[in-house]
Amino acid sequence: MRNPLVRSKRTKRTQPLSQVRGLDVDGRARWQVVYNELHTLIEEGKYAPGEQLPPERELVERFGFSRATIRTALTRLEQAGLVYAGAGSVGRTVRRPLEIHFDASKFEVGAYKDDEVRGVDQWLSNVEEQGWEGRQVVTVTTRSAPQQVARWLAVEPGTRLVRRRRVRMVRKPPGVEWIPVMLADSWFPEDVAHRKVDGIAPLLEERDITMPGGIIRSIGIRQVKFVDEIRSRMPADDERSLLALPTGTPVGEHARIGIDEHGRRIRVLASVFAGDKQYVRYELPVAQPEAEVKSA
Repeated sequence: MRNPLVRSKRTKRTQPLSQVRGLDVDGRARWQVVYNELHTLIEEGKYAPGEQLPPERELVERFGFSRATIRTALTRLEQAGLVYAGAGSVGRTVRRPLEIHFDASKFEVGAYKDDEVRGVDQWLSNVEEQGWEGRQVVTVTTRSAPQQVARWLAVEPGTRLVRRRRVRMVRKPPGVEWIPVMLADSWFPEDVAHRKVDGIAPLLEERDITMPGGIIRSIGIRQVKFVDEIRSRMPADDERSLLALPTGTPVGEHARIGIDEHGRRIRVLASVFAGDKQYVRYELPVAQPEAEVKSA
């Protein structure tokens, strides 16, 4: 059996092989020792949300490891979404948990909660009910269908479509900083997007716009079926930038495909949200056997 001790040429002293290879005495990488302890302290609330972790030099003295090792552990905490790096001299800060639910079982189903007077759509109404103030920045462009969008709408990749993008943000009154939480991209065939009501094409308006029963119904289209797809993935570069995501943060994606009475896929709404800030919520009725309903 090979001796787990080797001789250091520099110090001429016998050292455990684990230390020579940058491992702790129980075989863990040194950065993992630091990571595990800080992770536990954050989870237990010893470092509260918004509180700064000790600076690197202090952690070096505390653990007796190199600065590079400490930095690796802190980077891993960032990638795990537990802390974020501040600018300049500001160190790592424990992230504040932020959870907003998106009620997919009520969205676009049944009575609308749009407020036409204030121009508040269902999403804004939903976040306000949860105690947040919301806003969204709307842009409308015509572009070639990406492969995934083409699949959702059953068209050829590269087909010209209209994309209506809303960058959705929230803040907690009386806070002043807006936090980006969702990208909501609605994709339409061009003929659908150009439909007009009272002389305007509402889907081409770069502003919040609401109509009785929703825009789709107002332009004369009756959706009779929705198909939802939900997945978790890593963000694209533009999504990471627009949502201000720390490195390593995954996103959730909820796609709702609207199908009209003729079986045509007339729209897909792809909502991409930070995996640590928002979640999709469903409430679904349970079908009862006919015999049980009659006996009740």
